[in-house]
Amino acid sequence: MSPHRIALRTMLLGSTRSLLAVSLIGASLCVLDLFAGHASSARVRLEQQAVIGERMGHLAVLRAPEPGGLPGSAMFAPAEAQRVLQLVRASPGVALVVPQMSVSGIASAGARSALFFGEGIVATPDSTAQQLPGKLDPGVRHGVAVSRHQASSLGLANGASLTLTGASLAARSVPLDAEVVDIYAGGGSGASARHPLLMPFSMAQTLLDTERTERIVVYLNDASHTEERRSALAASLAAAGMPVLVKTWQEQSAAYTAERGAAEIAFDSVAGMVFAVIAATVAATIAMNALERRREVATLRALGMRSSAVFLMFVMEGLWMALAGVTLSLVGSGLIAWIVNRAAMSYNNGQVLGSAAPMLVELDFARMALAVLTVLAVALLAALVPSFKAARAAIAPALAR
Repeated sequence: MSPHRIALRTMLLGSTRSLLAVSLIGASLCVLDLFAGHASSARVRLEQQAVIGERMGHLAVLRAPEPGGLPGSAMFAPAEAQRVLQLVRASPGVALVVPQMSVSGIASAGARSALFFGEGIVATPDSTAQQLPGKLDPGVRHGVAVSRHQASSLGLANGASLTLTGASLAARSVPLDAEVVDIYAGGGSGASARHPLLMPFSMAQTLLDTERTERIVVYLNDASHTEERRSALAASLAAAGMPVLVKTWQEQSAAYTAERGAAEIAFDSVAGMVFAVIAATVAATIAMNALERRREVATLRALGMRSSAVFLMFVMEGLWMALAGVTLSLVGSGLIAWIVNRAAMSYNNGQVLGSAAPMLVELDFARMALAVLTVLAVALLAALVPSFKAARAAIAPALAR
């Protein structure tokens, strides 16, 4: 019988120790798969928060700064902004293109005042724009939309009045009276979430005392092609002689950069511990199995089996254990994700409209595949030393026991 078949037979007739080893490998991998899924879901939430909640879009077109330029020179002049808008709208894969202007300053509402960060936007009837948080009323010239957090801080309600004063080093302060036309739910939570005060684009220009445009925000039909569309836009704008920079939402979002770094460190730490546990489990199990079966191995050697075949038999036993654990982990991860998601959806369906979205468990299949390959490699390496010792054991002393 070949070493592969003997190893498979040993696994199928597995001892309690081997079954426990398979269970431990499966449970460890299941933990890693679910943790990778959690990191993937966090990334999706951060993308939703940045692209939709904070209105960063998938791409942003900014004017390249000029060496030694004056403040405000890194903005598009009116003619340049119109040219960029025409070129971007004509590009394939673009769902929505809107100019934006960031403005910060002081918001006053009676006895309360607070610093604000605002975005000047152009209200459009496009279906993509309707999905974005915060709605402006075209019939109210200085109508603004504020987040619930801002409304609570300033004691605002729909129809309330407030005074906005822009802060800029390159322009004089121009206070403007505004009316609250919408109070929207913020695009995220926590300190990293940015909830801008939304105002008409022309109003933001007035607060900054300028006619220029800071950036052109681009929403794509397919977010998976962000890098391709970025390269194509940069090439087409450069060919038209426009000095621009095209940035993705990842480059603009400080929250994404911080969260991604923390998530990568956490995943690497968990993966390291999981692989260490699997390596120790495989090495210890193979060593104990070889010790218990030393008389059987000696008999096989006496009947003509080579030491290389014994070595291969125990190595294959370690790989079969890893494969069994991988199969168990895939079934376990899928089952846990299905149960949790069904329970979360059932609970959410029973809640009132407007409640928070359910926290669903997602599986990152790319990382799961990488984890499977790594586990097989770890199991192979862990089985080498005990397998080599079992193959080099003396025959006569083992038979005499």
